[in-house]
Amino acid sequence: MYLVTSPKRPVSRLLAIVEASLEGGASIVQLRDKKIFTPEERIEAARGLRTLCNRYAVPFIVNDDPELARRFRADGVHGGREDPSPRIARLVLGPRAIVGVTVYGKEGEEEAAAAAGANYVAVGPFFPSPSKPDEPVLPLDVLDGVVKRSRLPVFAIGGITPANAGLLAEHGVAGVAVISAIMDAADPRAATEAIRRAFSEGRPSEEPHARPHRKRAREESSGEHFHQQTVK
Repeated sequence: MYLVTSPKRPVSRLLAIVEASLEGGASIVQLRDKKIFTPEERIEAARGLRTLCNRYAVPFIVNDDPELARRFRADGVHGGREDPSPRIARLVLGPRAIVGVTVYGKEGEEEAAAAAGANYVAVGPFFPSPSKPDEPVLPLDVLDGVVKRSRLPVFAIGGITPANAGLLAEHGVAGVAVISAIMDAADPRAATEAIRRAFSEGRPSEEPHARPHRKRAREESSGEHFHQQTVK
């Protein structure tokens, strides 16, 4: 389960939420603030998250900004259509960095991301998202197309809760990236545990004839795998 942060003030509140989620089993953490934090708050958040991710042995990812990721020794960066390409991110962060890319359901995006050096792709939302209320909700057949075409692990993002995480698992994603259902939860640890449990229960058992790339995608999606393979 991939935790994507939303800004919380004071920053100590954000760090407390993230630590509770890590205790609940979050396996990757991304700093995402979309320029809401002041520069000082962003530095405090990045330093605090780097410390927490070290303590819990999970990768620390920065949204949008390879230079900030390099400055705070993040394990990688995640970018969208307006952000630096995976190739540029690798030039800044090096060959072992974790580089994620948002795709939007158009054929060819997944292969372009892989060819540019990405480690995973994310796509969504497939449910109404409090974090992106203006984003159109995509039909699940868009997700099926991305999973079918991608040779990289696919993460679903947007509006994910314990009630729908299992459904996304049934569609073959490697994992789910969650913002509001954890960052705004009364009990972030319990919310994380519930989403992880729902996702695990929804995952279909691997059939002998299952496509090898999908099995690899699932295996490679874990924070432990990313840490071992790209952040040595």
